[in-house]
Amino acid sequence: MAKKQVSTKKVKKKKWFPVIAPTFLSSKVLGESLLAESSEMKGRFMTMNLMNITGDPKKQTVNLQFRIKNVREGQGITEVIKYELLSSAVKRLIRRGRSKVDDSFIINTAEGKIIIKTLTITNGTVFKSIQNKLRMTIRGILKEVIPKNSFEKNVEELLRGAIQKDVKNKLSKITPMRTFNVRVLKRVVKDLDETEELVVESEEVVEEEVKAETPKEEVKAETPKEEVKAETPKEEVKAETPKEEVKAPAETETSEKKEEVTKPKTE
Repeated sequence: MAKKQVSTKKVKKKKWFPVIAPTFLSSKVLGESLLAESSEMKGRFMTMNLMNITGDPKKQTVNLQFRIKNVREGQGITEVIKYELLSSAVKRLIRRGRSKVDDSFIINTAEGKIIIKTLTITNGTVFKSIQNKLRMTIRGILKEVIPKNSFEKNVEELLRGAIQKDVKNKLSKITPMRTFNVRVLKRVVKDLDETEELVVESEEVVEEEVKAETPKEEVKAETPKEEVKAETPKEEVKAETPKEEVKAPAETETSEKKEEVTKPKTE
């Protein structure tokens, strides 16, 4: 009888490898990853709430996304690639009688492209012209500040509230401000697929341009109702078959008949 073949492949035992935070977060341990080899950690992502990292309950409104960029002595060294304000925190800031001004744009830096989404809330309702002025002012300030520092330095400044305070003070010269916040600060990484967000923004711009090319007023001007009525006016139709001309012969005929009938009686 033939002997059964037994596989001699060895299965590697998996281990827990620690994941370390960046230096500006005191290189704390963010968690552990169960892998067969530590080299497999490179390129992986992790999202954590800032309260779980710092232990401060006041920081629970912010999430940070990390990416393991290097492996050193069995430990995964991370970098921050995204700062995000939770949607629940945004809802608490919105009240009646205030204007909410949202904006989203891209800044080119030495490290690559950075996506920024801002949130501005005024003390009262403001006109759209003032809202547009606030957006342009915010873009001008951030396009000067963000490229000067590294991405992690900008995240550190956001966590301290330095950028928000500086922008709010400059915006208060335009209109009384309630708050200014950066909802998202995201570094575009080649491993991630960021094409969807960029395409969505470009589609919105295209829709606005198409609407501007064919406004409703111009369409109405091409086929106005007044010109159609002028071609077949009611007055001209009535003039062709007036009622007076039709009635006149009927009246003369009846009058002649009456005279003919009445003449024999007089004789």
